[in-house]
Order: sequence, then structure tokens, then C-alpha cells
Amino acid sequence: MPAVDFFLAGLPVFRRLPEGSLERLSQALHLRRYRKGESVFTDEDAPESVYLLKSGLVKAVKYSPREAPIIMELIAPGGLFGMIAVLERKPYPVTAVCIQDCEVYRIGVDDFEDLMKRHPDFAREVYQEIGRHLRHGQTLRSLSKEPAEKRIMYILWMLSRLVGKELPILREDVAEMAGTSPETAVRCMIELRRKRLIASRWKRITVLDPDRLKALSESAA
Repeated sequence: MPAVDFFLAGLPVFRRLPEGSLERLSQALHLRRYRKGESVFTDEDAPESVYLLKSGLVKAVKYSPREAPIIMELIAPGGLFGMIAVLERKPYPVTAVCIQDCEVYRIGVDDFEDLMKRHPDFAREVYQEIGRHLRHGQTLRSLSKEPAEKRIMYILWMLSRLVGKELPILREDVAEMAGTSPETAVRCMIELRRKRLIASRWKRITVLDPDRLKALSESAA
């Protein structure tokens, strides 16, 4: 008898799917493991799948020959990515790079489109997630010209919303997400600790005041 993937069943985007549809999707998923630094897909790749992150962290990066790379989105476990390209039937607009070792589900285009057509609640959740991606992308693009401390504060706030206040990340991960050097990230985080906005210990950062982090990241210099 087909079995339901319990990871899927616990995610808001899939919670209203009928059991039969969830069972079929569970059987159709393909799980792949990626090492830190590997790309799930690159910009201009043909949109062959939508992806669902099971573990790890992924960044969506926009590369340009004339500008420094810009982080457009961060994907935490339970997050879908690659949807816009599939829905528009155009190449992926960004490169999805693993910040940590990751486990990623691949959902084929036909299966994804079938879910979108048959289940309005699922489609509504997908479009809401797309909206969040676009809003975060707009903010991160605007912060790309700001001091590294502002980018770090916004990213830590984002992650606290996605995975909770206890973040299982290294300072080097923060530097990579913010597009800055590890030395700069360390200096910024020392200052954030001094302001009692975060606490940190081995392989973990605790966000103490997420609302203030967000407010400071958006404040005028």
C-alpha cells in the first residue's frame, strides 16, 4: 500500500491535499543529497522540476557580469523553490546553491502542474510562497548596496522567521549568505552580541530580538 511521506504531510503547503494525492506525490518524489557549495540548478537551465528542501540551507543567487552576485532568497527546510520558472515555462532566473549539505526533493513538472490544476488550496499556498520570495528578493537587492551589518541583520531576521530563533549555522555561513568576508561577518556579529541582539556558541546562533534586528536593518544609515 502506498505510504505518505510524513515530512510532506507536516508542511503547510501540502496539509490540505487529499490523502490519495499526498500518497501519489510521495511516490513520485525523488530525493537527492547535495554537498555544501553544489548547485541544485543554475540560471538559464531549463525548468524541469520544482524543488522542496528537506534539510540544510539553500541560497538563490543572481549573477551578473557587471555587478557582484546578489542573494535573492534563502530557502529553509520545508521551502519550495524553482516554481516561477516552471509556471512561466522559462529558464530558472537564479542559481540555487547549497550553503550547507542538503537533502532536496525533486517534483517533476507534470506532477507539479497537476497539483496546481486539481487543488486550489495548494495553488494558493504556492502563490503565497512566490509572493514571499519576491518580497524578500526585492529587500535583499536593495540591501546589496548597504553596509554588511544591515544585510547580516536582515538575513538573521529572515532565518529566525523560517526556522526559529535557534539557528544551526556557522559564522562562515552568515558571511556567505550576506555576501561578505568571514572577518567582516565576525566583526558585525561581535557588535550584534554587544547590543544583545544575538547570542552565539559553537555551530549555533540565537536571535534574541528579531523585531529589533529587522527594524535596524531597514533604518536609515
